[in-house]
Amino acid sequence: MKRTTLMGMAAVVAVLACMPLRAAYAYIDPNSAGALYQFLFPLIIAIGSVFAFLRRTIARACARIAHAVVSVVRGGRAKEARQDPHQRSSGHVE
Repeated sequence: MKRTTLMGMAAVVAVLACMPLRAAYAYIDPNSAGALYQFLFPLIIAIGSVFAFLRRTIARACARIAHAVVSVVRGGRAKEARQDPHQRSSGHVE
C-alpha cells in the first residue's frame, strides 16, 4: 500500500475511535437540501452564463492588466537599455 493510504486509514480509525459510542437520536429529512439546491443551482447557472457571455471581454481586460504590470516592471530596464553604453559606464558624456 502507499504511505498516504496508510496515513489516511490511520486518520479515519483515529477519528472513529474518538467518537462517542452512545446512540444519537436524530432524524435528517431526505429533502433537507432541496430548498438550498433550488436557490443555489439557478444562481450558479446565471453566474456561469455571465462569465461565458463575457469571457472575451474578461480575457482582454486581464491581458491589458498583465501588459500594464509587465511594462511597469520592465519600464526601468528598457530606459537604461536605450541609453548609450558609454554614458552608463562612465556617468558623464565626453
